[in-house]
Amino acid sequence: MKADQDDIGSKTKRGFVWDMLGSFARQLVSFVISITLARLLLPEQFGLIGMAMVFVSFSQVFVDVGFTQGLIQRKNVSDAAYSSVFYMNLAISLCISLLIFLCAPLIGKFYDSKEVSNVLKYLALIPAIAALGKVHAAILVKRLNFKVLVIRNVIAILIGGVVGVVAALQGKGVYSLVWQQLVTIVIDTLLLWVGSGWRPKQKFSWNEVQSLFAFSSFVFLDQLFRQIFNKIDTLFIGKFFSPAILGYYTRAESLNSQIKDYTSNSIRKVAFPLFSKLQDDAVSFKSYFLRIFRLGTVAAVFIGGILYFIAAPLILGLLGEKWAQTIPIFRILVFLTFTAPHIGLIGKALQGKGYSKLKFKLGLVHHLLKIIPLVLGYFYGIIVFSYGIVFVSVLYFLINIIFVDRFLSISAWQQVLSFLYLLLPFLFIVGITSFTTAIQHPFLITSLFVVSMAAFLIITKDESISIVRRLLVKV
Repeated sequence: MKADQDDIGSKTKRGFVWDMLGSFARQLVSFVISITLARLLLPEQFGLIGMAMVFVSFSQVFVDVGFTQGLIQRKNVSDAAYSSVFYMNLAISLCISLLIFLCAPLIGKFYDSKEVSNVLKYLALIPAIAALGKVHAAILVKRLNFKVLVIRNVIAILIGGVVGVVAALQGKGVYSLVWQQLVTIVIDTLLLWVGSGWRPKQKFSWNEVQSLFAFSSFVFLDQLFRQIFNKIDTLFIGKFFSPAILGYYTRAESLNSQIKDYTSNSIRKVAFPLFSKLQDDAVSFKSYFLRIFRLGTVAAVFIGGILYFIAAPLILGLLGEKWAQTIPIFRILVFLTFTAPHIGLIGKALQGKGYSKLKFKLGLVHHLLKIIPLVLGYFYGIIVFSYGIVFVSVLYFLINIIFVDRFLSISAWQQVLSFLYLLLPFLFIVGITSFTTAIQHPFLITSLFVVSMAAFLIITKDESISIVRRLLVKV
């Protein structure tokens, strides 16, 4: 038993570090490419691709129906189960791609934009291509082999980005973003097949599919509502505001997502297979949860804080003056970064314990709460809409920790104190800069924050420092 726990811990450590390194490389490559494209293209063109991608992103839920999450959560999986899920995903995705293609003209009419319709006909290929790699990715996650996942993802983003930039330089406009999306997903899928080493067998079993459905059905419903309400902001802005406003918002949201991905994606990816393996060991489960919770808070506050203080020169310097209206939206959305790692961690902890139904119900509460920003945005505009999104995120975070206390026996008060405690350096610098005009230069404020955060962690001998040190040993 001890040997098994040591092996799990070792694999988790390697997986976390590899995914963190990969996240850094991925975000760096994505950032450089997005900055280059933002300088070559107009906000309206980003708005058009954002309108079209709402429906493609939404369709991804139906490609998998939660089966791959069920494969990861189950301790023992037969080859027949892997193959059955592969063929199910492929059949469903082909139908979805055809449906998107046929519905493209109607979607164009909804937005009153023929260009959206034309773009969507090309993007309709994405679900069918993505389905070919879903099971392969699940196998690698189950093995905690994040090294392969990281390398293939960075390569795919790089190649897709280069294709998009070349197309933009040739004057392809919004279609340069279309080519970027298509090439990225094709390369990503090909590398999954190479990296996993698994090939679908000529086997199909309804019994295997049905046995996964009890767990996967609630995962699917959770993902379905999450996608609907995650993309409803883009749908809402695209319908009631101009493509330019949507371009500003999607650029701010995209930059913020890169921060959230770096601070929380690695946690989510490693946490689910880890908690699935430790679901019967309450002591180890709680220990890993609290350590990851603390590490996630430090990463989120440190990275999010830097971007908050340096937002204006960063966006103007990298994107140019035409993106100035992105700055206030981006600074507001940065606050989502602070709670994102914990919301992701809590969700995966509940899922790893087999509470997929509870996670679905919590997710449904979150989605219903997202109606609040829509109402505020309709009456008061995009800035108030952005504040509403942050308010809902904080409220949902507090609801989550209450349920973690009840179902996983991890103190809600302990979680809140840990979070607020590590938020003190950020609040301290915000307070100073709000009440004095002596310190206003963004780079000076950012430097003060970095020094304050580092000093705070060292003086208090925060556990996160030793956690990072242990993570880097024997990787």
